[in-house]
Order: sequence, then structure tokens, then C-alpha cells
Amino acid sequence: MKVSRSAMLAAAAAVVLSASACTSVEGGSGASSNSSSSSSEAAPQSSESSSEQTQTSSSTTESSSQSEPSESSSSSESSSEDPGSGSEGQSGLVRAKVGEEAKTGDMTVKISKVVDPVPVSSDSFMKPDAGKRWVAVNMSVTNTSSKPLNFSTLFCVDAKTDQNQTADDSLFSDYGTKFNSSALQKGDTAVGDITFEVPTGQKLKQVDVKCSLSSLQGDQRAIRIDVSK
Repeated sequence: MKVSRSAMLAAAAAVVLSASACTSVEGGSGASSNSSSSSSEAAPQSSESSSEQTQTSSSTTESSSQSEPSESSSSSESSSEDPGSGSEGQSGLVRAKVGEEAKTGDMTVKISKVVDPVPVSSDSFMKPDAGKRWVAVNMSVTNTSSKPLNFSTLFCVDAKTDQNQTADDSLFSDYGTKFNSSALQKGDTAVGDITFEVPTGQKLKQVDVKCSLSSLQGDQRAIRIDVSK
């Protein structure tokens, strides 16, 4: 009877020890599991933080790269605004009306009046061609350059009608004072009447004056005087 009771007590103790050991192991696993779970939860937060830092860094880099071309562009525009120099002479057109003085760097030109038509007596030997009339302009030209100006109405003066046809200088009209074509020195002025042949039904519209000097360094702008009014 004693032996059986001892055996029973030993068996009960063994069961208690076994249950205690299981509890210990399960507790340890739980702690470890909790620990792993905490670590795994902490890891994503760390990863998100790192991602935010990367995005911030990228934004900074993009801002920097965008500002640099803008500064370069401003610099380029600033330098392109400087027109530079070195071209000789001038070109273009100077406009004026009857009674106004047109000026370039080489000459001044003025048409004081227009006579349309030029009166022609019936017994005059010299007359306009058939279907044409004479129109005269009184012009003055002054050389304002330091070089002689070889002024000729044949080579320096052109005229057009309101239908864009050339009106030729008439060499046979004896109207008014013939324009004296000659070499004008600095400050010299030539004054006279120039007569053009204009077709019937058309009006003299403009007189262009351009007399190129021997050098291209002068003011090469043409003068256009509106004589249509």
C-alpha cells in the first residue's frame, strides 16, 4: 500500500513539472513573438521615414536643377540685348512732304512747290509727247557731308506716278530755272526746277532722291518726298 501511494505521488509531481515546463516554453514563445512583431512594426515606420527623406532630397535636387537654367537663360538674354556695333553707313528711307526738309547724314532735300500741269504755249516748239503732260517740281539740295556730292537729276532723282509707273525727266522743257547738276562741296546748295513727263490720267505721286557717294561709309538712305497732294 505504501509503495503504491509513493508511485502515485511521484506521478503527480511529474505531471505538475511537465505542465510548468510547457507554460514556461509557451510564455517564452509569446515574448519572442511579441518582440518580433514589435520589430516588424518598427521596421515599416523606419522604411517610411527613409522614403520621406529620399523624396525630400529629390525635391531639393529638382528645385536646384530648375533654378540653374533660369539663371543661365537670364544671363543669355542680357547679353543678347547688347546690339553691338561695327556696321558702317546707314540704309533705309527718309520721308517728307512738299514744303518739308528731308535730312540724311550727307544731304538735305526740299521740294518747295509742284506745278501740274506746266503751261505750254500753242506756238512753242517743245511740247510733251502725245498722251502726256509736264509736271514740274522746284527742288533744293544741300551737301552736308565732308565729301563732294556729284548731284545729277538724271542719276540721283527718280519719280513715280500713282499707278507706280516711272515718270521720266524731260530734257526738252524750258520751264522755270534749269536745275544745275554739278559737284557740290560741303555746304553748297543747288536750286532749280525739274520737269517730268506724266501720262494723261495719272498723277505724280513721289520723288525719290538718292545720290551714292564714292564710299559706302556715308549715309546711304534714300529720300522720298510725297508730292501727291
